Amino acid sequence: ALPICLSQYQVASVTLGGNRILANPTNMAVGTYILHIYQDGAGSRTLSYGTKFKWPAGVIPTLSTAAGAHDIMSFVCDGTNMYGSYMFDVK
Repeated sequence: ALPICLSQYQVASVTLGGNRILANPTNMAVGTYILHIYQDGAGSRTLSYGTKFKWPAGVIPTLSTAAGAHDIMSFVCDGTNMYGSYMFDVK
């Protein structure tokens, strides 16, 4: 699982080298957070999410899968949950 400590970062990036789980954050605080997600040179990596991540209409996003693809997720935290939105295949 990929750990997220919200007290350390408001903007972070990760390059997926395999299928991963985005674990529930620690030290949740009210605020806005941005995560840049990159596929490695192989691509086709997936990302699953902890239970604290909530999505529009309850639809869990599927990442872009091309090698080197860049997706951006932003989250608004109310101190309990992370409410996400996303932009895929950013060039």
